[in-house]
Amino acid sequence: MKILVFIAAIIVLASASALPSFAQPPNAEYFLQARHKDNIPLPRYTERRRSVLATMSPKSLAVFVAADVRNRQNDVDYEYRQSSDFLYLCGFPEAESVLMLIPGGLVLPKALDSSGARHEALLFVKKRDLYLEMRSGSIIGADRATALFGVKALENANFATVLGMLLAPEDSTLRRDTVFATTFPTSSVTEPLSGEVVNMEREARLRLQKQYPRALIRSQKRLLADMRQIKDADELRILRKAVDISIAGHRAAIAATKPNVYEYEVEAAMEAEFKRLGAEDVGYASIIGAGANSCILHYTSSRRQAETGEVLLMDSGAELFGYTADITRTIPVSGKFSPEQREIYNLVYVAQEAAIKEYRKGVDWRLPHSRAVEVIRTGLLKLGIITNPDDYKLYFPHGSVHYIGLDVHDAGNYATFQPNMILTCEPGIYIPAGSACDKKWWNIGVRIEDDILVTDGDPINVSAALPRRVEEIEAMMNAGTVPRKKR
Repeated sequence: MKILVFIAAIIVLASASALPSFAQPPNAEYFLQARHKDNIPLPRYTERRRSVLATMSPKSLAVFVAADVRNRQNDVDYEYRQSSDFLYLCGFPEAESVLMLIPGGLVLPKALDSSGARHEALLFVKKRDLYLEMRSGSIIGADRATALFGVKALENANFATVLGMLLAPEDSTLRRDTVFATTFPTSSVTEPLSGEVVNMEREARLRLQKQYPRALIRSQKRLLADMRQIKDADELRILRKAVDISIAGHRAAIAATKPNVYEYEVEAAMEAEFKRLGAEDVGYASIIGAGANSCILHYTSSRRQAETGEVLLMDSGAELFGYTADITRTIPVSGKFSPEQREIYNLVYVAQEAAIKEYRKGVDWRLPHSRAVEVIRTGLLKLGIITNPDDYKLYFPHGSVHYIGLDVHDAGNYATFQPNMILTCEPGIYIPAGSACDKKWWNIGVRIEDDILVTDGDPINVSAALPRRVEEIEAMMNAGTVPRKKR
């Protein structure tokens, strides 16, 4: 069967003939890291896949693709991070992989599986290759993937064959009429010279449609968002630990902050503590902004020296087993807020307190932000920073509620709060130089962000152990070295 252009768009298969010659010890093996005992247990993945299968018709199938590898410079790639939907459904960590869900299951040809078992889930993975393993580490391969992840795995060269068995079988009564092809991790790229956007996801779907014209190509994006927005017990366990690690990182960063420190030194203290406590990475690029940079929402350069009398805004979260926390604190570089900084900080704090109270079952997700807006609008008017009520948007220009989980802005359908949702609460005020207010307010940027768990009763601030009140922050900064959290 002709290799599908569809799979060519999402899987890059290395040609053995293109590889340079090399020598390897006989029977060479490279260490394969076992799944951590605290990661999501395999039965949980099975449960999630069954939930998806239960929504599908008997004549359909679903395809989920792994994230692509991103090149950093020449032959150096960025550290790989798997697609969140892919992680959610099977936990498999490698690129060039596809997960297929088949309602009612499929019995594979003897050449692919001699067991005669009927499989509702199939995982297509990279073929093991000693040269690539020597360069980049152990490849799991089909046999080990089957054993480690509880899903029948095949080498990805077999994907087109199996897809053909389902979409164009010899017996037409067995034909599947619908393919749920979920959103690609990288759906489009922009050609750098012309600026033309190439939508790879659309092109792949069109080519699949051309190959199998009888099939209906659809998406399951909303279904997965519905599932992922409600966290199960294992997700909450991991998120709580990611939050605890993030709190320890923020404490280490606060301990490192003093006049004339560079932003990158604070960032290094933060992220070193994350890694020391077992986080694989940051969940997003850390935002460490002093003075004027505290007013830049997504500032990530971290090259400026923090000066006496400035505030330092720190927005950073640790990622653990793919799940990320999201915490922001704003602190005085000198250890004590100026009167103006204190006014702005307390206004943001009161706004956050008002918002957190609304994280309750059945409440519209927009209400907490509205409560924060009410407080900040009134406060800015009272301080004389604005005279037109609508001008609060100049200084509070972003939303303050989003899901966290496998993505820092996690999947969800943004309707009403339900138990076991975990979302941020992050009001802020940013007054850059040149603003139409008294200069004494310039270059004050304050954001306070915490991770809030919705329950059947009162909301829980999961990150509450990290102080938020002005007096607590000043006391912590002037208490000397912050004790390090034990692993």
